[in-house]
Amino acid sequence: MYPWPMERWRRPPDPELTEFPQADWWGRYGARATGDLSLVDLVRLGSLDASTAAFLWIALEQRASVIVAAREHGAGKTTLLTALADLLPEGTTCYYLRGWYERFAFASELDPEKTYLLVNEISDHLPIYLWGKGVRRLFALLAGGWRLGATVHAQGADEVLALLNSFPLEVPVEHLVGLDLVVTLGMGVTSEGLLRRVVRVEAIRAPENRATIQLLALRETLRSPLAVYPSVFLETLHDRFGLRVEVASRELARRQRRIARWVAEGLRGRDAFRNALAAERRHLTEGVVGLPARSSIEE
Repeated sequence: MYPWPMERWRRPPDPELTEFPQADWWGRYGARATGDLSLVDLVRLGSLDASTAAFLWIALEQRASVIVAAREHGAGKTTLLTALADLLPEGTTCYYLRGWYERFAFASELDPEKTYLLVNEISDHLPIYLWGKGVRRLFALLAGGWRLGATVHAQGADEVLALLNSFPLEVPVEHLVGLDLVVTLGMGVTSEGLLRRVVRVEAIRAPENRATIQLLALRETLRSPLAVYPSVFLETLHDRFGLRVEVASRELARRQRRIARWVAEGLRGRDAFRNALAAERRHLTEGVVGLPARSSIEE
């Protein structure tokens, strides 16, 4: 039934290791995460625009907790989340949860401030997906400083929150407010062929510890442009991540130009993008002082 030995899922970490064994989305140790499309590739292919990509770049650099959603199978949820994970701060450990077999031993072994939790899917479809009490335990960790990236079958933040809060998951509302962003993909066959597009970007707000939704970007149809709301981008970066509005505004503009330049220069593939990103960060950190918490943005 399964194309990999199940003992790979059950095998506990070696107590002599200083880090957990690296796994991919499907629990194979030592394997690299699948997919070779970077954020720049997705902009070039039209999945999202440079402005939204620049916002997501800053948000992931602040270790934003993100859910990538889509109703359709094959819409590119894992591809997008893999690309977003490349934007995490340098030195971040990505820990892939192991579905029904996850025992959460990492919670006492890894540093939540330097770790990003990745869930291939919140679903009851397969044992390799996370479901039930594992989902509740995952979201309970957010209050302790852990951050996560996950995918789910849903159409927008309202469906995501309803799924998580209702039976059988029943994640408490006070834990749902630890989620920062929901990015929704759409897929369809048009006269232009098969299109995969970001159709919504939404932020989760937490007034009085209640989860509310704010729209940041919207695509009315797969072939229409993604309408973005820069002022809401700035508000989100300030409210959720503590960035000064003037700093966030400058960085959004600079990173949008950088992404557009990389697209124009023909930058392709995750390896090339990660190399370009590392060079960009080295350039920006020369002489940088006074960085805000959880940020690598130049002040």
